Amino acid sequence: MKLLPSWLVALFLIAAAPLQVMHAADDAQQLAKAVWKASGGEHWAKVKELRFTFIVEQEGKELARAEHHWNVAAGTDRVKWKGKDVTVDLKSPPQDEDGKAAYGRWVNDSYWLLAPLKVLDPGVKLSADGTKEVGEARFDTLRLSFEGVGLTPGDQYLLYIDPQTKLVRAWDYIPTADKVLHGSWDRYQEFGGLQLSTEHEFGGRIIRFADVSVVRAD
Repeated sequence: MKLLPSWLVALFLIAAAPLQVMHAADDAQQLAKAVWKASGGEHWAKVKELRFTFIVEQEGKELARAEHHWNVAAGTDRVKWKGKDVTVDLKSPPQDEDGKAAYGRWVNDSYWLLAPLKVLDPGVKLSADGTKEVGEARFDTLRLSFEGVGLTPGDQYLLYIDPQTKLVRAWDYIPTADKVLHGSWDRYQEFGGLQLSTEHEFGGRIIRFADVSVVRAD
């Protein structure tokens, strides 16, 4: 059998590399779309208001609580925490101390509730990391990084996705390359067409959501 010249083999490999990158990007985009749809993404445009209480507990003791009345249509969030009551314009975040703190609460707390619905947002960079086993379960994985969005754009997340339901079942929070924190996504419930995880085990603590309600425009 006649072998191809090494320069021709190298040329084929170079030509194939962009195709491999394109296929990988397509895989990540398709997986992200499936996650978004499974979590009720097609209903998000109809959400007028979203109310929830973000609670952090450890060993049965409540460590933090923040109530949110998010007027999605108006682009505002009324946040109550630690005796404060602040309404934030999410389109133009305030620069005073309480306003910044309230906006930071909205960014953090809503992301714990809605991350699967935000995988297709502008500025989110996607990559499919293949399948991974956790215990006896096997998951598809999707890595999220960010470009010019959020309060901590250097963060990354690795989502563990049920290959059947396409719901997120866990994630790795990766603030730096050498630090990985694992959290579960449990107790899914349906609210106004959205499928939301209402409890997470994370870093020895429980993050849970109470008083969740959705007001739809229709």
